[in-house]
Amino acid sequence: MTQWYQLQQLDSKYLEQVHQLYDDSFPMEIRQYLAQWLENQDWEHAANNVSFATLLFHDLLSQLDDQFSRFLIENNFLLQHNIRKSKRNLQVCLGSLSLHLLDFPEFKFCPFLF
Repeated sequence: MTQWYQLQQLDSKYLEQVHQLYDDSFPMEIRQYLAQWLENQDWEHAANNVSFATLLFHDLLSQLDDQFSRFLIENNFLLQHNIRKSKRNLQVCLGSLSLHLLDFPEFKFCPFLF
């Protein structure tokens, strides 16, 4: 059983806190559709290794492309839109983080696991 599934079994007062954690930069539906992949990554290693974090980021983008293709086949226009928007937001975020990494080499990669 995935952590994401277990999280969904919480009482409603705790689920409200979970809802507050997600926004447009990393929407809840991305967390749901990529739950297994997200939970199987070595985020501790990524937090200490910028090269590995970058590889994971590009793998995440690839996972989003796979989901987009799936929703395209299913003719699910809304989820196609949401996946595309999320991917674009993440790419913009990486561009901003890359600039900060040049100024702050101690900056740590912060994955969205919860």
